[in-house]
Amino acid sequence: KYTSILQQAGIEEAADEADEAMVLLCHVLRLGKAEIFAQPERTLSGGELTLLDGLTARRLRREPSAYITGHREFFGIDLLVDPRVLIPRPETETLVEAAIEFGRSWVARNQRRMLAADIGTGSGAIAIALAVHIPEALVYAVDISPCSLDVATFNVRRHGLDDQIILMQGNLL
Repeated sequence: KYTSILQQAGIEEAADEADEAMVLLCHVLRLGKAEIFAQPERTLSGGELTLLDGLTARRLRREPSAYITGHREFFGIDLLVDPRVLIPRPETETLVEAAIEFGRSWVARNQRRMLAADIGTGSGAIAIALAVHIPEALVYAVDISPCSLDVATFNVRRHGLDDQIILMQGNLL
């Protein structure tokens, strides 16, 4: 029902593999997609339906689902996102893959810690992905916005990367 509502409203992402209605339902129920499919007989309570209706109404007003749910997965890492930061884009994962490949190769050749800079870090998605996948990396994550840095700080601490990521407020380098 909710997928149909979103599709009829022209929400392009409503029919893709990350079905927007399913994202909202998972958020309401605090369950993963597999857990929901494992319980086909489960019905929603009145409160859950009301909450799902409210979240769907927000999505119909074109609020991104990542802002509605407060998180986005990036490179297999769950991140807090909200209107203080841009939502990490799937295409950026291609850049991160290349950076990780380069970084691992560099560390192997040079046998020392790699330094990297993530300029305009926002949520910290790139810096965190690099730090998780290249344990020898030290990443300087810079953003001009103190509000963005608050989000990045939360994400860095949540993933236990304080010793690998240095957050700094600044304009470019």
